[in-house]
Amino acid sequence: MLTNLFKGILIGLITGMPLGPIGALCLKNTLTFGRRYGLISGLGSAFTDSIYAYLAVMGFMLIERFIVLHEEYLRILGGLILICFGAYPFVHKKQNSVLNKNIEEINEKNTSAYHHLLFRAFTSTFLISLANPTTIFAFIVIFTGLHLSNLKISPMNKPFLILGVFTGSMVWWFVLVFTAGKFTTKLKMKNKSLINRILNSVIILGGVVIFLSAFNHFSLRKLTLLNSKLLKLFFNIKSRIPFYKYK
Repeated sequence: MLTNLFKGILIGLITGMPLGPIGALCLKNTLTFGRRYGLISGLGSAFTDSIYAYLAVMGFMLIERFIVLHEEYLRILGGLILICFGAYPFVHKKQNSVLNKNIEEINEKNTSAYHHLLFRAFTSTFLISLANPTTIFAFIVIFTGLHLSNLKISPMNKPFLILGVFTGSMVWWFVLVFTAGKFTTKLKMKNKSLINRILNSVIILGGVVIFLSAFNHFSLRKLTLLNSKLLKLFFNIKSRIPFYKYK
């Protein structure tokens, strides 16, 4: 049990590194709204890692096949969500600045508005991570390499493995959020707004890259289909030519 828990933590540390646009989004949320908001953002990403780990360890091939077949559409969805989240502060500058000023009041009163903000923080990273098909591929490769497939691990140990993945992923978010939180108090408002603009630009850029990568996958898939059709046509023609038939 403990062995599988530690294996899960190791996998979570490998797959849950806060790199790319999701890490930038979590960092932006921490600098703008505080540690709690940033930690909830990280929780959404870690929860997605746990779901994908569950699918990989339980061997749900139908769901994995669905994700593989619809990878391009998931990339488009994830890219668009990232672009929207990154562009929103630029479009609604006044509303965003008012929210930044009033965030402490919302936090102290513990109103429904603050709960809505926390829910939005969780769902944003959860949906973006869920729409990233490379995560499930990473888990399949790692689980196969470590011999942690459905047939090679007992049902009693599976929950510990999934819990370990969640724990390992959350370790990164704790480190990121609390490190960023220390610098937040020292930063001036002008510096915060500049860093936020940079992070929003990184999020938009990441969204554009993911969005465009979907069309690259479309073209590769079409090229593969074209090659297979050409090969079939070639062998059909070849079989009908007497020279090749009786050689």
